[in-house]
Amino acid sequence: MMATRVAVGAVVVAGLGLAGAGVAAADPSGKLVTNGCQGSSPNIIDMPYSGQVIASQYNQAGSADISVYGGSSIFGYDTRPTLTWTNLNTGASGSVTGYARVGMPYTANVNFPRVPTGSGPVRIDVSVANSGFFPVPAVTCSGVVDLD
Repeated sequence: MMATRVAVGAVVVAGLGLAGAGVAAADPSGKLVTNGCQGSSPNIIDMPYSGQVIASQYNQAGSADISVYGGSSIFGYDTRPTLTWTNLNTGASGSVTGYARVGMPYTANVNFPRVPTGSGPVRIDVSVANSGFFPVPAVTCSGVVDLD
């Protein structure tokens, strides 16, 4: 019985390792914009909000798929990231807002497809409004990424 549990556990761990490798390999062009999006959870007694921003391009010069990956929450809460971008070469800019429910584990991924950033260095500013049991200040972070 113990040998069966160990064998099943090894298969599950190996499968999770392969699944994780597949996710990372699915986006070879993803560029980390920032992983400094950190703040309090609106549930106070919970895991703090911790997010990152990734920009990806799939043969789409002049635009990017931008994702805001949120944290986890034991109790759950709503997250509304607003992404503002500015092309530092052209001055073109824009803003989009999304929504996700934060839960377990790491379920709050907000995707903004085909954001028309243009090519060159792009500044991305993110303001995340999280709402739960208590009001908390918006989480802000930013970064610059060079896009095709």
